[in-house]
Amino acid sequence: MKSYLSLIPISAKVHRRRNRMTILCIVFAVFLVTAIFSVADMVTQGEHIAMINKHGNWHISLSNVSRDTAQGIRVRPDVTAAGFSSVFNLDGEQPYYVNEKKAVLYGTEEACIKQISNGIIEGDFPQKDDQVMLSPNAIGALKVWPGDEITVHTPAGDRVFTVSGLGTDDKGYYEGQTYLVGVYMTQRAFSSLMEQNKIADNDTTLYVQFQSAAKAAKAKKELAAQYGLPEESISENTGVMGTAGYSKSKSMNGFYQIAAILFVLVLLAGTLMISGSMNSNLAQRTQFFGMMRCIGASRRQIIRFVRLEALNWCKRAVPMGMLLGTLASWGVCGMLRYGIGGEWDTMPVFKVSSVGLICGAMVGIITVLLSAESPARRAAKVSPVSAVSGNAGNTPAVRRAARTGFLKIESSLGIHHAVAVRKGWFFMTASFALGIILLLSFSVLLDFAKLLMPSQSVTTADLALNGYANAKILDRELVDEIRKMEGVSNVYGCNYRDNIPAVSLREGIDHINVVSYDETLLEYAKESVVQGDLSEIYGNSNKAATVFNKDNPLKVGDIVKIGSTEIEISCILSQGLFGDSQILICSQKTYDRLMGPEKYCLIGVQLGRNATEETVAQIRDFENSQVIVSDLREYNQQNNATYLATRMITYGFLAIIGIITLFNIINSISMSVSARTKQYGAMRAVGMDGRQLTRMIAAEAFTYAVSGLIAGFGIGIPLSRFLYIGLITRHLGVEWRLSGALIGIVIVFVVFSALIAVYAPAKRICNMAITVTINEL
Repeated sequence: MKSYLSLIPISAKVHRRRNRMTILCIVFAVFLVTAIFSVADMVTQGEHIAMINKHGNWHISLSNVSRDTAQGIRVRPDVTAAGFSSVFNLDGEQPYYVNEKKAVLYGTEEACIKQISNGIIEGDFPQKDDQVMLSPNAIGALKVWPGDEITVHTPAGDRVFTVSGLGTDDKGYYEGQTYLVGVYMTQRAFSSLMEQNKIADNDTTLYVQFQSAAKAAKAKKELAAQYGLPEESISENTGVMGTAGYSKSKSMNGFYQIAAILFVLVLLAGTLMISGSMNSNLAQRTQFFGMMRCIGASRRQIIRFVRLEALNWCKRAVPMGMLLGTLASWGVCGMLRYGIGGEWDTMPVFKVSSVGLICGAMVGIITVLLSAESPARRAAKVSPVSAVSGNAGNTPAVRRAARTGFLKIESSLGIHHAVAVRKGWFFMTASFALGIILLLSFSVLLDFAKLLMPSQSVTTADLALNGYANAKILDRELVDEIRKMEGVSNVYGCNYRDNIPAVSLREGIDHINVVSYDETLLEYAKESVVQGDLSEIYGNSNKAATVFNKDNPLKVGDIVKIGSTEIEISCILSQGLFGDSQILICSQKTYDRLMGPEKYCLIGVQLGRNATEETVAQIRDFENSQVIVSDLREYNQQNNATYLATRMITYGFLAIIGIITLFNIINSISMSVSARTKQYGAMRAVGMDGRQLTRMIAAEAFTYAVSGLIAGFGIGIPLSRFLYIGLITRHLGVEWRLSGALIGIVIVFVVFSALIAVYAPAKRICNMAITVTINEL
């Protein structure tokens, strides 16, 4: 033997079964971190690809910049592509048509479509002024293909163009539409068409693609300073920049911060698990370290021995954890892409995440080294005399007898054992508390996902009828007519008026948007109430609701004066049909009195399970040059798929957290029992039977459980409230409420964990011979 370190592989073989639990803890911690960060990395990459596919691969846009400025930007070494684009009639408000469908007119450059958006689906970008490219939905809406001729109808006259190709720079906007068609032409043709129709106030935007989102974020300030551009003229592609981690959006950054908190909690759980297992392992070998001191090992050598032994465990555990974590992430990504689909179609599956592997390896190694520090120093303090005498120093000095009170002696001893060593009590309490904190924190994500998904709202429509630019052209009798159709479960109608002059004591309120809700919508709105009383709005009243928004100053009890009528805010909703700006929601009768009787601007149709395509076709027959019929079923299915995936991932995390907590508690109780093996042998020698011994261990475990519940709820409930406010209340207005059901589940889980944790060590001690327990090393 050249050095004491040569004992490490020998010790590993001798204590192979004893080390198995510690190695398993390291594997599980590395697996957990690798899987979580790998899935998060793949989700981010998938979302990044989806954002590019839907909205284009540009990073920033600059409005109203000169050609000279644009040329200066194009030649920057960090810019890969830049192109001008103009758009007119985006909402279909003006009477511009391509054949019989409303037309959105674009004047753009080839770089915008080919390089920045990669939007060419078939054919090519227009090379001549008499050619156009149509959005992909033109195939279904107009039945045209590349090479066909189309006519663009404008108020100043018609123009005939040849279709050169199909494509778009905003796939998400035209997906599923049949009433609006994008017409992309050269900038010269577009300018000519605008001049012909005497439209001079159409802005041109320069879209810029950089080598990376990081360089784009850096260039924003440089461009503003170099060319004297006002801040409002520079916009970012929030989806692309946000998924790359460089968005300036406060909402995006807020989500990153909350995600970081949750990940830190998970990492802390892994650290605590490894630390507890290593403490258990080394606590059973203190005499071994004492014997090393007897043959000449110094304290520094003992510390070094323990550290290197821990790293020796990592040689097997870390690669195994990384492999299992990668396989688990492949399984999750495959389930999301092939099992759920929709928004997850772009999710990479069999791709190794360098982020996940690096985080898993670092956590495994760093956590093991940190966890080994305290046991190493404690092992170094074992004196040679203690090793020779057989007293390893595991038993603390008894300063006072256990207080029995009204409890049986074995229960009193169990409680005394739990609280006798404060450091041990702290770590055991932390084992229970951390699991509770994680469960309470991750449960917030489920509420957030449900509220965030539009398809989870009771007002979600499968089909929507509305006029261009919210024109009020839908007869109210149409609601009853559609409701009678077979396969229709419910129908609602509403009106909308924006920018109505108003007066309020609240600063910033000089105009207001007014919305009418019919009886169906008012019933649905009951589930969205966050403050106030909705019942006061019904009928012809001077009461109204508003929608929560951090920028909306209106509160319950505020008065808004419209004309000569004073309207009181009696209720605040978390969401509304027409956004969450400064808005008043009133009954249909109140709206008619304020604005005058009008036709509906929106009718929402909800289909039942027995609905067929014939039902959809009947409703589509109402579509004409003024009425839009939108089929939202596929969009709702994608949102449902996203919500289902979010629930599955969150429940998966909760299950992993539960397993970690259970595993850690079982290991910690086992460690405590192992440290007192001699004491239990002595108690059995003086007459304590197995049932009393089990009750004593149970009393110790439940002492930890009770203190863990107190600490877990004491920290977890405020943290859960903080996360809820940051994710939900701040953005949707829904107030945090303590869930009694969740508290009950947590208590049952902790009690169950304590019972399971008692079983194995109690059985092991009871089955051991008394002489063995007394002489246990």
